[in-house]
Amino acid sequence: MGSSDHGAIPIDAGASAQSDPIACRTLRFSTDDYPEHQRVEAYREIYGRTIVRHEIAPTGDEPFHFEASLWTLRDFGLALWRMSPCRRSHKGLKHNDSDHFVLGIARSGSGIVEQRGRDAVIGTGEAVLTSSVDPGGVTIGSRSESISLRIPASVLRPKIGDLHNGLAHRIASNTEGLRLLTAYIEAVRNEDALTKPDLCDLVVAHVYDLVLLILGAKGEARQLAQRGGGRAARLAAVLRIIESRSGDPALNAIAAAAALGVTPRYIHLLLEETGRSFTHHLLQRRLEKAAALLRDPRWRERRVADVAAEAGFTDLSYFSRAFRRRYGATPSDVQEAAMRDVLRPA
Repeated sequence: MGSSDHGAIPIDAGASAQSDPIACRTLRFSTDDYPEHQRVEAYREIYGRTIVRHEIAPTGDEPFHFEASLWTLRDFGLALWRMSPCRRSHKGLKHNDSDHFVLGIARSGSGIVEQRGRDAVIGTGEAVLTSSVDPGGVTIGSRSESISLRIPASVLRPKIGDLHNGLAHRIASNTEGLRLLTAYIEAVRNEDALTKPDLCDLVVAHVYDLVLLILGAKGEARQLAQRGGGRAARLAAVLRIIESRSGDPALNAIAAAAALGVTPRYIHLLLEETGRSFTHHLLQRRLEKAAALLRDPRWRERRVADVAAEAGFTDLSYFSRAFRRRYGATPSDVQEAAMRDVLRPA
């Protein structure tokens, strides 16, 4: 769940003057690293007061649990975290010097976010915006998993109207850009893009664009955001569908377009910049999956036809020809070579 406290991730001193590409700074924290009776205090001292500057009071009867992965680049911050039921607040703590907003997205669970006299009840897939300069808090009623994004006020204020009127209001799960943002963050995390200096600034720019779409940017700001982060996130979503559903024989550009709520033509336009068509991307992923299965000892007794079907092929002859073009050997050759390696005496 989002709250202004969770965006106060420390940044590198002097990072704003950095001109060369740099990777995001990373941090991991888990209460599992401490004995159960020390976990609440470890969280308070190491994470709550030092990193995000808030107080916490566990609620309910289950043992306290918290884990987080954090990435920062200059004034940008991203936190992916899981937490057991608790109450977090700013009360009694000095506010951060930095002026920023935090967009919190609930991946699972629910909570109540409070700021400026408003309460926002947030459920799975929904989001909320909070400010770093106003007191606030959040009550997490069930074990939850969330994304928190720290966005500098200087990025949002010139392009969004009265941001403070939007604080502590529920942002519905079907808001333009919200599902795209969640999927994009998942994609860049899986690719470790935030650890690559040549990609980190671009990823952050795309995230800013998607946040602007979510918050309702208008006119030129909206058009630029759609062409930048919006387009990049949709491309990442297409490639993720190919990756996750390649074994489905019915997957094609029409099915992918339906899943994303766009037209098949738009899918093809998105993939033009990769230099490969949807069909080519899908074929290569299916061949990679088939090759992995043919080398898997658990599949050594299975027929090549079974492997082809599992990878998403419906035509065995086509599969065999495509496989040989890609790997320079037949599927049977690869399977037999893998079996010989398994059976070879140590």
